[in-house]
Amino acid sequence: MDTKVCLDTDVSIEILKNTTKASKLLDLTKDSEVYITTISIFELLLRETNLDAIEKLLLRTAILDFSELSARKAAEIFKDLKIKGQMIPLRDLLIASTAIANNCALATLNIKDFRNVKNLALLDFQ
Repeated sequence: MDTKVCLDTDVSIEILKNTTKASKLLDLTKDSEVYITTISIFELLLRETNLDAIEKLLLRTAILDFSELSARKAAEIFKDLKIKGQMIPLRDLLIASTAIANNCALATLNIKDFRNVKNLALLDFQ
């Protein structure tokens, strides 16, 4: 698989914990470019523990900023989900829009929140 993959916060936590799910994901993405959004960095840094491990993860992961294009995509997604009555948490909306704006598939364990986001590719690794 030669693709761009964006890690959701929950998957990043699995990697930090070195779980079986994380191992599957890392095997699946070994030939991929792996990214994390600035929104996920914010969420990770809210934690009280494993801050050193978080910094190590960030050193080996490319970072996607929340850009103007991400903001435009987020507004588009927000309006679409609102009309459908399928709103998701704001942080998830920002992560999804950043992944879409950067042509990344999103690796997440939280499929239910992201499955209704139009044009978002989800990486199935469970």
